[in-house]
Amino acid sequence: MAPVTLSTMVGHEAGSGAPRAFHALAWIVLGATVAVIISGDIVQATESGAGCGENWPRCDGALLPAFDDAATGIEFAHRALTFVLSLLVIGLFTLARRTFAAGHRIRRAVNYVVVFFVLEILIGALLVVFGWVEQDTSVGRVVADSLHVVNTFFLIGALAFVVHHARGGRLIRLIPASRPDRLVLAGMATLVIIGVTGAISSLADTLFPAETILDGLREEFGPAAPFLLRFRVVHPVVAIVGGTAMFVIIGRLVAAVPGPHAGLGRRVQVIIGAQFGFGALNLVLLTPLETQIIHLLMAELLWISFLMFSWSLFEGADVEMPDHREQVGGSVS
Repeated sequence: MAPVTLSTMVGHEAGSGAPRAFHALAWIVLGATVAVIISGDIVQATESGAGCGENWPRCDGALLPAFDDAATGIEFAHRALTFVLSLLVIGLFTLARRTFAAGHRIRRAVNYVVVFFVLEILIGALLVVFGWVEQDTSVGRVVADSLHVVNTFFLIGALAFVVHHARGGRLIRLIPASRPDRLVLAGMATLVIIGVTGAISSLADTLFPAETILDGLREEFGPAAPFLLRFRVVHPVVAIVGGTAMFVIIGRLVAAVPGPHAGLGRRVQVIIGAQFGFGALNLVLLTPLETQIIHLLMAELLWISFLMFSWSLFEGADVEMPDHREQVGGSVS
């Protein structure tokens, strides 16, 4: 497996992987997806999940609700952003079919984006329909939230994959039997686990807010503490252990494939360090909405950055040439 240097990868113009319009749209969809994820976190943190009642996709039985309270406005804004993102995903899917031949890796990646996006909407709808919102502490809500987070990782990963190839990145081939590739897979799994525990911890913070850190600890270790509250202490431990492991993984990856990748790897480590800082600040300040948003945004940036760093290390040696429809007379199959 011959790695391609970072300078070689960056040296490609956007048009060498895909038309610039498609490349730009892929970035827009990725950014809009992160915005929708952030808005969903705001919905949970403000307990606005029932702001539109148990109606979906309509809000309070209407396409345009009365906005009688803040919860309705917050939930409706989240749904509106999701609708805009739906249009962007449809646009990306349509443009991919018009631009690339059937079987092209970018077209296949966009198909995965559509699948994960539909699942994202369905899981969100289930949360509303089954009443797994506001003060609900059921196992169903915990499971649905966890699946929501895992699916979000896949959705963001698929979009990042589209962006990577749209800008001219080469074919990626991860080989589990290879030690460096195992490190990449371990890093991905670590970030997903941290993300899932973080989502459950955030839910516990919303449902069981603490007035002080000591009060929070007493509640978590109290004999009558519910499972969700006891679980809240798990995320900081997992984040510290997992974050430290990520530092080691990135260091070993850079050592295994030395060269200009070291700078990109160090940037990922800087993001991990920033996450440690924001995570600690979030705990000290008792998880206010502002630090929760920054913490989640940094988590998404870390996931994307680690994927891009990994792909820059392990791009396949065999280059798949672009197969643009406009190069063959613009025919559409």
